[in-house]
Amino acid sequence: MIEKINEQVDCITIYKKLGGIVMPYKIKWNGRSYLIKKLGYHYKTRVGRIIQHYFSVSTDTLAFKLRFDPENMQWILEEVSDGSSN
Repeated sequence: MIEKINEQVDCITIYKKLGGIVMPYKIKWNGRSYLIKKLGYHYKTRVGRIIQHYFSVSTDTLAFKLRFDPENMQWILEEVSDGSSN
């Protein structure tokens, strides 16, 4: 089930010089830490003059949609899914 969240989260990122990839490594949300195991996709959208970065990532049991706002240097958890259909 997909749940809309839209909350700021703590995020540790890594940068891989080979390919210039920035990837969330670990997020902290609701007092729990989640180690990111897989990057599904990354895309960018322009909101006025700001480019927002969106990441689809997953742990062993949950999937997250994250947004990075470079103007405010904030990570926002947009959605969380446990993979079930209801």
